[in-house]
Amino acid sequence: MSSYIWRDGAFIPCTPPTASCTVADSWRHSQGRTHGLQLHLKRFESVAGALPAGFVPAMLELLSGGELFPRIALIAGNLYLDIRPAPAPRAHTRLTYAKAPDPRAQPLVKGPDLPALAAYREQYQVSGTDDTAIVDAHGAIAETTTGALIAWDGDTLLLPTGVRLPSVTLRQVLHRCEDLGLSTAQRPLTPALAAECPLWFINSLHGISPVSSIHTPHGTITPPPHPEAASWQNWWWQGFSSETMGEHYT
Repeated sequence: MSSYIWRDGAFIPCTPPTASCTVADSWRHSQGRTHGLQLHLKRFESVAGALPAGFVPAMLELLSGGELFPRIALIAGNLYLDIRPAPAPRAHTRLTYAKAPDPRAQPLVKGPDLPALAAYREQYQVSGTDDTAIVDAHGAIAETTTGALIAWDGDTLLLPTGVRLPSVTLRQVLHRCEDLGLSTAQRPLTPALAAECPLWFINSLHGISPVSSIHTPHGTITPPPHPEAASWQNWWWQGFSSETMGEHYT
């Protein structure tokens, strides 16, 4: 990983900061291409304020080819950029379901809760699973520690009822549902529902990753497959393009 601090109109290499951040955002940068970068920057700016002139073009200059997972953060009033290698995307996701206290203090802001979410995974995640669900007092899943969850009831996309981070990838999925004329509804995403309806994990690192199993204290649930999952996955990966919006931040 390479870390930089934004100072005097340029990125300067630095030691990775250890203090908690006010806000952060991250996305997959694939072979010099991005998907929804402007949405990620807008979400970041909604908390951090407008990014300084030259920040985005200078950032893009540092993000060369390869599979990267860059993260920008506001920490103690300073802007940072971490350039990290991206893991291979998951074709499927295995979840841990644990009825445990919600670790999030600021569920609507990405960044401040990252240490607490990491500790939550360390404490509750079952070995061999990929992520851990965050469950409300009624046993419904709001999201996971690293992504959003949606379910399908036929052609109706089901959104969770709990408080969750405004997901860029979910926003993209909802736009496609609108384009295709598919309906959406809110419903508690419980283990009982997951046993009957296809469940998808979605985020900007892995795209659309169908949930293949949910490991609960009472056994393993296998959500049914969605017949169009591969088509949706291909659609999302085809959304990557060379970034051309840097001029808007010059």
